[in-house]
Order: sequence, then C-alpha cells, then structure tokens
Amino acid sequence: MDKEWNPVILDPESVTTDCGNAIHRLATGDVPAIIVRRAYPEDACQKLLGRLFERQLFEGFEEFGRSNMESSKIERFDLGTSLGNLFSQPQTFFEHSANTNILYETLFDGLINPIQVLYDWLAKMAADKSVKTACEPDGRKYGAAIFRCHMPNWGYPPHMDSVRNMGSSITASINQRMQYAVYRFERQLGGVLLLQSPEAGSASCDSVMYRCEWGKEIEAMMETVDLGLNEKKARMVNIKQFDSYVRSNNISTYEVRLSPGDLYFFRADCPHAIPKFLGKKPRITMATFNGYSLDQPDVFVWS
Repeated sequence: MDKEWNPVILDPESVTTDCGNAIHRLATGDVPAIIVRRAYPEDACQKLLGRLFERQLFEGFEEFGRSNMESSKIERFDLGTSLGNLFSQPQTFFEHSANTNILYETLFDGLINPIQVLYDWLAKMAADKSVKTACEPDGRKYGAAIFRCHMPNWGYPPHMDSVRNMGSSITASINQRMQYAVYRFERQLGGVLLLQSPEAGSASCDSVMYRCEWGKEIEAMMETVDLGLNEKKARMVNIKQFDSYVRSNNISTYEVRLSPGDLYFFRADCPHAIPKFLGKKPRITMATFNGYSLDQPDVFVWS
C-alpha cells in the first residue's frame, strides 16, 4: 500500500484535542494502533502486581519473581471474566461477570485504578461518545476488564477476535452471537495495558498488526489448533499459508513494542498475532475489548 501505516502515539504530558478522533481512525484502519506511553506509572505497576499476588488472585501461580519459569506446566492465568471462554453459557458468564465486578470495587483501594485509566483514555479519544462497561438491555453487566499472566515461550498465531464476525476464534452460531448486546457494534477493538514485561530493561514486541481486513481468502486458512497445556483448542490461521498470503499481497505490518505502563488499542477484528516471547518473567497485562460504531452513542467495554 502506498500510504504509510503508522500508529498514533500519545503520552499523558502531550495530550491535545487532536486525539479526539483517534478511535475512529483506528476503527477505519487508518492507523494500526494507538499507543499511550506511560499511561500507568511504572511504580504503580509494581504496586498493583504486589496487590494481585499478595491476595493470591492468580490461582495456582506461586509468585511473579520465581526462577523456574521454564518448568511451569501452566501457560496462562486469568483474573476476571472472559466472554470468549463462556460464550455458550450466558447465565454463567453474567454471574461470573457480576462477581468479577464486585471484586474490582475494592481491589484497587489505595492504588491508581488501572481500569479507570483505560476507560478515561478511551473517552478522550472517542470524541463525543460515552464509554461504559457493556451491559444488556435488562441491566446485566459484562466483566469490566481481565488480567492475564502468560508464561514465557507463549504466543498466539495470527487470528482475530470478534463477536460479530464468523471468522473469529469464537466457535458459535450466528444466533448465539446475536444474543449478546455487543454484537451490534460494527468494529471490535482491543485494549491492553502492559504491567510486566517478560524481559526486564527492554521494550518487548507485544503484538503484530496486519493491514488487511478479514475475508474469504483468510477464512479458508482457518484451522483448529491446541494453544497450550491449559488452553482450549481454538480456530486460528494456518501460519505458513498466512505468511505466504502476506508476502504475495505486499501487506503492511506493524510491531507494537511496549514497556510496563504502556497502553495500546488495536483492531481486534483484523488479523493480529502475539509472537512467542522469551525471558524468565511472565507477561502480565490488563485487557479489554471495545465495541465501536460510528452511528452508536456509546463505546462498550468488556472482557
């Protein structure tokens, strides 16, 4: 493509009114990502991690500083509710979400609330739209965010995340998808706050964005893969076929590199990958999905 594909890069000290349409630019594919440097102070990251591990909220995970990461038999720990994991069980999903949101009401007492930081940045970049935790017409709320701890040597091959698009990693019928209020949004974005890098002292490649929409050609490359020892099988793109497709079509890519405290937003409903990372520490993030449509007054946020 002729036009350069560069992210919007912001930081708390240089915010201007020019960022008001940033989410729209992201949703239309004009930019690969919005990166907010130092959105969450690095010392606040350490305090938050201390709180999470002090309360043993990552079940089964001893402590983030242990030295034998390579021997771990579990590749991911979650704190929060995942619609993707409970998609076919709406009652269980909303019950779990309610408990998650109750936990979050007091979890950050005395700390900078990372969920509020993410929501506030979305509001700054979404022009005149309201940003709120996703909810159903009857008032049932989705989980406000999810914390994820991934062990070294972990990664995701090219895939997309979308409630609306049948080509996503979610295996569900169109009727199952339409039962959720978030189905109505034209675009599904992702938001990720990095709390801990796998390797200290350097910015890590958190993800790779591909400048292409999901279509029939990519859909034909989908296959069921086993993501790890404690991961469910999911539908992902065949890596060799997709790499060949990217090269032959001269598709632009962008690598998002982050340091702890950086926050970024991206098109979750377009192809993206998370490369396997090395190091002796787990990658720890807080993540959300964000529903956006130009004709909708709200931006819905969920996990």
